[in-house]
Amino acid sequence: MWLIECPSFWDEGLIRPLVTENGAVVLMCDTCSVVWHTPAGIEEFEHVEPAAPDWSIGPGTHVRPGTTRWADPADVTTAGWGDLRWRELPYAG
Repeated sequence: MWLIECPSFWDEGLIRPLVTENGAVVLMCDTCSVVWHTPAGIEEFEHVEPAAPDWSIGPGTHVRPGTTRWADPADVTTAGWGDLRWRELPYAG
């Protein structure tokens, strides 16, 4: 599932919900890896650009590869974002 196209001028990725290792749901561009903590942050371009080695996106939260997963509909509902217009990913198989 995805929300909108990345608003960044340098990217053409999709903004998707992501579950971090500590269970927080954030939004991440699936190509440039920019992270937003809330959907409102996208419009205001309040983002975080995580980088190695810590991949931090805030106190106690990181998006280190191998510790996250793309969220499912239940995750976005729990995060309070179930009312947003989510789109299905194109079939890639």
